[in-house]
Formats: sequence, C-alpha cells, structure tokens
Amino acid sequence: MGWETSFRLSKAASQLGAEEAFVYLARSLELKRRGVDVVSFGIGQPDFQPPPHVISEAKKAMDEGFNGYGPSLGMPELREAIASFVSEEYGVDVKAEEVAVTVGAKSAIFMAMISLLEPGDEVIIPDPSYPLYESVARFAGAKPVFLRLHRGNGYKVTFEEVEKLVTPKTRMIVLNYPENPVGTTMDQRDVEELVDFSAKRGIVVLSDEIYDHFVYEKKHFSTLQTSSWRDAVYYVNGFSKTFGMTGWRLGYVISNKELISKLSVVANNIYSCPVTFEQIAAAKALKEGLSWFKPILEGYRKRRDLIYREFLSIKGVKVVKPEGAFYIFPDFTEVIREKGLKNERELADRLLEERGVVVLPGTAFPKEGGKGHLRFSFAVSENDIVRGIARIKEWIES
Repeated sequence: MGWETSFRLSKAASQLGAEEAFVYLARSLELKRRGVDVVSFGIGQPDFQPPPHVISEAKKAMDEGFNGYGPSLGMPELREAIASFVSEEYGVDVKAEEVAVTVGAKSAIFMAMISLLEPGDEVIIPDPSYPLYESVARFAGAKPVFLRLHRGNGYKVTFEEVEKLVTPKTRMIVLNYPENPVGTTMDQRDVEELVDFSAKRGIVVLSDEIYDHFVYEKKHFSTLQTSSWRDAVYYVNGFSKTFGMTGWRLGYVISNKELISKLSVVANNIYSCPVTFEQIAAAKALKEGLSWFKPILEGYRKRRDLIYREFLSIKGVKVVKPEGAFYIFPDFTEVIREKGLKNERELADRLLEERGVVVLPGTAFPKEGGKGHLRFSFAVSENDIVRGIARIKEWIES
C-alpha cells in the first residue's frame, strides 16, 4: 500500500490551510541565502524586541525554578495581571476567573471553534481577513459565510451588513479589528449593536483584538466595553504584537467564567499548559505598563503615513489609509490588467522574483475579497519602505 495509504489525512485535517506569510517568508530566506537583496513586506511581525525588563524577568523566573508544568488555564499571577490590565485599559471589571492564558492567540481561536461549533453551523467571517478563521471553521465542520469588505463600504465591518447574513444556523461571528490585512477598525456603535444583537440571539462573537494598541487616530473601542459581553463575547488577545513577543507564543481569552472553566479540559488535552517562566515575565510586562510603547506607536504612525504617500504616487494603484494594525492593502487591479498578468498572485511572484520585494497576494486572506490586492506589512524601516516601493514603481513603469 505504501505511506500514502498509511498516512492518509483525515477530511478534517485536509480543511486546514497553510498561512501564506510563512510560505513567502521561506522563499525570501532562500533568495537571501543566494545573495539577493530582499525587501520584505511579508510577515506581520513587529520589528522591535520585548522590553528589557521582560527579558530579564524571564531569565530570573527560569533561575528561580519556573520550569515545570503549570495550570492549564495559566498561572494565577498572569491571569490576575491580564484582568487588571484590561480592566484599567478599557474601564471595565474583568475578573481573573474570566481569563484563560493560551499558547498564542491562534490556539485561543482554535479552541473556540472546536469547542463551540457543530457540523453545519454557520460562521460569519470578513473577507478579506486572517486566513486562520476560515481554515479552522472548516476543520470544525462549520460553514464559513463571508462578509465582503470592499472600497464601497470602506473595507469596514458594520452591524447592518453583518445582520443581513445572519440565519437560524448562524452560531458565530468573527471580528478582527484593527483588521488584518486591511488596517480598518470598527465604529463604537457597530460594536455595541453587534454584541447586543448576538447576545439576544445566542450567537458567539469571536473578537480577535490582537492589534488593539496599534490604532493611530482614535482610541480602540473593545467588545469588552459593551454591556452584554459576558453573554456573547469570546475576546482574544496576546503578547505577540504590542510587546514584540511573537516567538513566545502567549495569548489569552476573556469570556464568561463558565466557558473559561470548561476550556481548561480542552487546553489540557491540546498542550497541557502554557510555558510557565514566560508567564511570569508576561505578568511583569503588564504590571510595568506601556509607557515605553508610545514612541514605538508614533514610529509606526510615521511609517503608515510614509507608505500611504508612496502608494498615492503610483499610477494605477488605489489605496485606503489604514486606521490601525501595521498593514496596508492597495488595489493593483489596474496594474494587473495593464501589465497583462493573470492575477494578484502572479504580480506578487513577479515582484519577488524580479525585484526582490516580498508582498502577499490579497487572495491569501482568504478568498475573493482580496482579488486584485496585495498586502504590505509596514513593520519595517522607513528606508526599506522607500526602497521597496521604489522598486515596485520602477517595475510597473518598465
């Protein structure tokens, strides 16, 4: 029979797709290995390190013996620190028993979908959006229902447009704001109406707010600031973006305490517990606050403004100014047509192979909403922004 028969993937596992940011990362690293000068706007990774006090606290925790197993829902020190931090940030009253620490925000999303969805349930997902949502929903046997974001609606999720997609089979609504890949956020009224509506209908609002501190013009309004969040919201966040701790794989969930207690069994079966010494350091990060982050945010605002101006100067490219996160999602439809290309994927490949510029095709996020678009992460230096966009402009005009 051979290995093909022995190791045949299950139907569920076959629904999972690879995140293309890592595919393009591997391709760019291979080009660098061959000596190519690569400018990468690919993977969404902050270009700063965690604060020194976080690194030193992790080392100290290891020296003090925090190297064994811990509770499946996370160390009490970190759960309490998260509850206190979020409560102060948003003017709410979150309790430690409403918090679960997870191995990255991805596992928090995974646990929500495998725990709360049944085969045939419908999940409303923005398109474009982070590809994990569709992938895991299908893995759980649910049916993704896509809310199309486009220039006509400003690439923004609104309550009215979500409501139109709700059916008796709707079990979950996924929010991600500020949004990856578009960089838009949500208005307070839409958040409040959507959570209130969902609570009355028995629908889960899975709200991924990992970019909540990367907001440039106005303060982020969280689903946790709504009056009925405990009846509907499954809030996801983590330490990867704001604290530059992508490789630490620490996330967290805030939700109704009854659900959190049940997640303990799910977490225990998947990964036993999050890394203990990392949690001690993460608690320190939250207790020290974000005063150090203010100049970083200002730097990202300048990069946002710079890359936006650069795109405005390129004929045939349409672009919306990001409100948050560190992505911009220009529309290259006219360029693709004039250059005689098949689609945005061919454009991304040509820019990588011919100019050493890494970008991601819009249809990696994950469907038709990204058609004709490319995603750029501006978590890079201002010099790289100028160099990279100049290469693209030169290629278009050649």
